[in-house]
Amino acid sequence: MEEDYYMILGVSQDATEGEIRQAYKRMALIYHPDKNQHPQTVAHFRKIKEAFDVLSVESLRNAYDRALHRRSSNTNSIPRPAGTHPNYQSQQTNQVESPDLLPIICAVGGALVGLFMGFSAFKAFNSSTGNN
Repeated sequence: MEEDYYMILGVSQDATEGEIRQAYKRMALIYHPDKNQHPQTVAHFRKIKEAFDVLSVESLRNAYDRALHRRSSNTNSIPRPAGTHPNYQSQQTNQVESPDLLPIICAVGGALVGLFMGFSAFKAFNSSTGNN
């Protein structure tokens, strides 16, 4: 049981039967071999179908959940978020969180672009008035 059926369908472990059915339909629309011509579509669609076949039947889902719980208790891990890999390692250690640099980079880049555009407009205005 290498594959995590919840991760394949993109649902949480406490998902309802309706949520599982809806996730299967959504994935089938994307990965059905008649709709998607990618070479690996057939293999991925089989995994989706297998996951749905197990999770849609209550007795099979209960057995799968017990096996999943045994496997996770053997690794002494905390419950993992929905859609994460079985080998997920929580990042909740005592690490200092690094600052998010993307907004800063975008702000500095935007300011530089504005300066260059302003300078270009200034040069264009002065050259059109003949004040070189």
